[in-house]
Amino acid sequence: MADAAASPQPAAVDRPPAPTINNLAEERILGSVLIDNKLVAHCLALRPEHFSCSLHRVAWSAILDFYNSGTKFDADVLHTELIGRRNQHELLFSVVSDWEIDRGLGASPERCEYLVGEILASYKVRHPEANIPELRWPEPEPLGGELPAVQAFDLALLPEALRTLVDDTAERMQVPFDFPAVVAVLSLAGATNRRATIYPKAADTSWVVIPNLWGGIVAPPGLLKSPVMSAVSRPLTRIEVLWRAEYESALSDYEQTKEEAELKRAAWREQFKAAQKSGHDAPLRPDDSISEPVCQRLITQDATAEKLHELLRDNPAGIMVIRDELSGWLATLDKAGREGERGFFLSAWNGDTSYTMDRIGRGSVHVDACCVSMLGGIQPARLRSYLADALQDGPQNDGLFQRFQVLVYPDVPHDWRYVDRPPNSAAIACAEALYYCLAHLDAVEPLRFRFGADAQELFIAWLTDLEGKVRADAFHPALVAHLSKYRSLMPSLALLFELADSGAEAVSLQHTQQAAAFCEYLESHARRVYSMIVSPERQAATELGRHLKAGWKRQDGMFTLRDVYQNDWRGLNAPDAVRRALPLLEDAGWVRRMEPEHGAGRPPKRYAINPKLCRGTK
Repeated sequence: MADAAASPQPAAVDRPPAPTINNLAEERILGSVLIDNKLVAHCLALRPEHFSCSLHRVAWSAILDFYNSGTKFDADVLHTELIGRRNQHELLFSVVSDWEIDRGLGASPERCEYLVGEILASYKVRHPEANIPELRWPEPEPLGGELPAVQAFDLALLPEALRTLVDDTAERMQVPFDFPAVVAVLSLAGATNRRATIYPKAADTSWVVIPNLWGGIVAPPGLLKSPVMSAVSRPLTRIEVLWRAEYESALSDYEQTKEEAELKRAAWREQFKAAQKSGHDAPLRPDDSISEPVCQRLITQDATAEKLHELLRDNPAGIMVIRDELSGWLATLDKAGREGERGFFLSAWNGDTSYTMDRIGRGSVHVDACCVSMLGGIQPARLRSYLADALQDGPQNDGLFQRFQVLVYPDVPHDWRYVDRPPNSAAIACAEALYYCLAHLDAVEPLRFRFGADAQELFIAWLTDLEGKVRADAFHPALVAHLSKYRSLMPSLALLFELADSGAEAVSLQHTQQAAAFCEYLESHARRVYSMIVSPERQAATELGRHLKAGWKRQDGMFTLRDVYQNDWRGLNAPDAVRRALPLLEDAGWVRRMEPEHGAGRPPKRYAINPKLCRGTK
């Protein structure tokens, strides 16, 4: 038994272990070059040490020697060479021939480069400290969901009367100039509304523009949208406080006068009865034609369409609606049965359209000219969701959202500093005096403006350029519809800027130039807003691409589906969502799917990351 145990045993055949994700790729690269020796040229980034299997290391060393010496080789030649190098006669030819017959199927330069990437990526996982050559990856293509750049706001775009207020608010709250600037312009529109008009054309008086505007701020939560709106629109609120005090005083006088009139009426009634009984002449009827005072309003926050319609009846100059969150208002209008409210607001944007509401109980309420300005904030994620649903062909795609002409979506600066000082009282007083003056103009006989001669020429050139854009069929239909509303936006801004700087009845060239530049600035923001109209899959791909570009999984060089969805990123919180996004990243050259592992259990799907994404990241 001892002799038998000591007797020499045949050398064990050095078979590669059961295929793993590394070994399978290694076998396929070996099979590919056995089928076509010229494919070695596409695999020269591989060195023998990069292979995980010892047999594969020896085989690749031999193949490189064959290639460098110009020797043709196949499975027979490689098998003979391996026996000599390993001094192992029992190496089965079938092991090598399987590489050529089975693993080499589909050999191509692209497939070889792909397999080289897998082998090197796996080697990097086993040896994180190693420096491996950069793979042959394409330059990553844009995913199509990136936000385009926007123009930074310049205080020179504003009338001088509002610049200090905007500058002061932006510095104290450490927000972009865009935030207080858009609120200031919309407040200017809300204070004016139907109190002034402009004829954009010199001879055609049928086109009259009312300078009411809709707009708002697009920004993530927590960036002080509401505090900025409150601070900059506070002068309007103060005017309303004065008006409410005047109304309450007038209401007190009215109640007293009404009571006296009722007593006089009661006395007259008794006198009339007595005169009738005695046959005397009836006394003169007292004058009881007193009118109840109306509370003047500038702004409202949360009125129903019916109540807003009543407010417009009592305030023919128009009303400004301020909403902290526009998404709630938009969602309300999208509900079934609220189509009438959408129609009302579409008319109210025009500024000069009559509207009658007939309701049981309330009766009929008629407004000769509905005019509403609107200001609000909205979060990018909510806006993206709304645009994806509302701007599809259907009843909701009626141009309601495109009426938000003064909409800004600025970059939020990362630098922040602590500022603690009182607000600029002089700037607030200046804005309040301006709004107060405008709010007391007569809406029945509004100021009527035209462009000055040089300003008219600029408007003609500007309008010609705009019409070329909207008719070129080069933009998304929703963006075209938005830009088409600029026909009235530019003259509205020019008129408002002229009023703010105490202009005459003709809009100057300076304020027309300001308005044209402001429209150019707003157009860049509109392009950013409407760039969010992409599929959920592209949104998710863009989100994952953002993390890849920032260096996520850079050290690993690869990731699995689970690595992605367990982070609960926006649009990537489920396996199916990740699966739908990854083909877009593959097509754009950002990632490559690695060969699945063959073995027990269900192998995870792995994706290699284009190393060119990580250049310059930390």
